[in-house]
Amino acid sequence: MQVDKSKGFFNVKKTSPTSASIDMYGEIVDERMNDIETSATSFNQALKDLGDVENITLNINSPGGSVFSGIAIYNMIKSHKSHITANVQGLAASIATVIAMGADKVVMPSNSMMMIHNAWTIAMGNANDLRKQADDLDKINSTVFNSYVAKNPDIDHALLQKMLDEETWLSAEECKNLGLIDEIQNATPIAAKISPEMEAQFKNMPNKFKHYNADNLPQEQDTPPQEEKKPEEKDIDLKVVNDKLDDIFTLLKDVAKSVVKDDSKQEHEDNPPKPPEQPQNKKFNRFTF
Repeated sequence: MQVDKSKGFFNVKKTSPTSASIDMYGEIVDERMNDIETSATSFNQALKDLGDVENITLNINSPGGSVFSGIAIYNMIKSHKSHITANVQGLAASIATVIAMGADKVVMPSNSMMMIHNAWTIAMGNANDLRKQADDLDKINSTVFNSYVAKNPDIDHALLQKMLDEETWLSAEECKNLGLIDEIQNATPIAAKISPEMEAQFKNMPNKFKHYNADNLPQEQDTPPQEEKKPEEKDIDLKVVNDKLDDIFTLLKDVAKSVVKDDSKQEHEDNPPKPPEQPQNKKFNRFTF
């Protein structure tokens, strides 16, 4: 793998002889299939390709993904000899937050967010199978819980557990107050890749993070919806309307006269038709509402 890779959502680049950056902008998967995903294997290879560097900036913008791949990446970061700074550029959700906790320093721009929740899975089988799945999830949740406590041993355990149970979305300021990050930076443009399948796993996702994909990147600030412009009401010119009605009325009279004249030729001379009554022009009063 080339260390100057600069395309896709998993990028690795040496920025100087002693520094490097890794972009993690997609889902965390067990086996990486394309440029919008990160796996434990690809991350490990990236660290090897970078060689001996003193500082690594890990730019995170990920909706999460595989718990076990994420924990493996967390452990790689935790044990690496370089000083690693995790920069949550837009969104760190689920296991991506655990990855960030492994860094020596965690920073967030003021317009970025984290989301923490309990692990979940799809299971099938008999009662014993399902009980085992539930027990396994409890163990995984305990591991995830401990990663946050390792970052801030003084965090309120009961509050943290409540946030995990409820799927909680945290602003940069809230993360700072919880001791999960070290620094808040100025707002930056954000981009991410969230598949519809991954999005469906979240219960309380804010609208600003919905429908992220490579072709539809969100803006730094939401544009307020514009009010629909109502067509201007024009004053009715009664004179024009009445003139038009008079023209129509005259035309109808002429048609009526012509019809009566033609019919009269076919009737018996002893039974002449009565002349039609002349309607009165009452302007708007001729309409019934």
